[in-house]
Amino acid sequence: MRVLVTGASGFVGSWVARELLGRGHAVRALVRATSKLDNLAGLALERVEGDVLDRAAMERALAGCDGLVHTAGLVSLLPADAARAMAVNAGGTEVVLSAAQAAGVKRAVLTSSTAVMGGSSVPRVADENTPGNVAELGIDYFISKLRAEQVAMGFAERGLPVCAVRPGYALGPGDVYRSGATTVLSLARRSLTTYVRGGTSFCDVRDVARGHAAALERGVPGEAYILGGHNLEMDEFMRAVARAAGVPPPRRVPYAVAWAAAAGAELAGLLGKRGRISRQLIRASGLYSFVSSARAMAELGYTIRPFAETLADTLRYFIAQGRLEPRTPELAALAAAPAP
Repeated sequence: MRVLVTGASGFVGSWVARELLGRGHAVRALVRATSKLDNLAGLALERVEGDVLDRAAMERALAGCDGLVHTAGLVSLLPADAARAMAVNAGGTEVVLSAAQAAGVKRAVLTSSTAVMGGSSVPRVADENTPGNVAELGIDYFISKLRAEQVAMGFAERGLPVCAVRPGYALGPGDVYRSGATTVLSLARRSLTTYVRGGTSFCDVRDVARGHAAALERGVPGEAYILGGHNLEMDEFMRAVARAAGVPPPRRVPYAVAWAAAAGAELAGLLGKRGRISRQLIRASGLYSFVSSARAMAELGYTIRPFAETLADTLRYFIAQGRLEPRTPELAALAAAPAP
């Protein structure tokens, strides 16, 4: 199968491209002129430039393709990015899948997110049948991803053979755009000093890539599959990263304190200084988004590797890239091992 992978230079997209190549598929990678191509170096694939909001570019990119994996998207919990996130995540999905339907694509997968399910104030494990609460949470990024999945399901009803996969919080090697795995880097550098109570499902990007490929090959059109991992309280996650990196864990602060700090950062943003936190980020961080991947395991053969392996490979990657100095015995030991 010849497969177009959008967002192919990114964290998830590049591993999806590798996985598809390993399964014998031909891969066409959609990248932008400004894309970092480090993750695609040495891969025997075809690269084409284009933007998911450009219908003509998408039609050209999809010409001759039998399959599509749409991983491209914008992840941001900053208010200033809300409109752009909706345009790229929901609007881009509309453009890409419309072009795919016109091109006669035989199989398609949308990279959704467990964010479309929302979260709870207390620990609980959700699956694909658990009612979501995104609307009442009011988190713009979550809403944009939910809308994108709704767009995809609408196309499925109109005959496009597309299904969705919902990764959890992805870690692992290859995070060149400072997405989820960069949290591990920040903790190891001790630049992330506080956090709030909550919990989520931490998965390995390589497991997620295999889940994408399996969904492309045998996923049921119109259905969604959770690609989760290890359901960990933030306390557990922070301590695990701190132990692996040989640094003190950050301090958990009351939700109200973090909320006030985020409000101040947003105010500074209005004065022209772009911050890195927001009240929506704090709201999302304070949720529990534990999930079950039982359906993906049963229908797609999805597997979840040990968390310690994922964490070690993530740290080794950042060391190998020169983004993390191995200044502790724990990091030095990781640096001595081969990079993933």
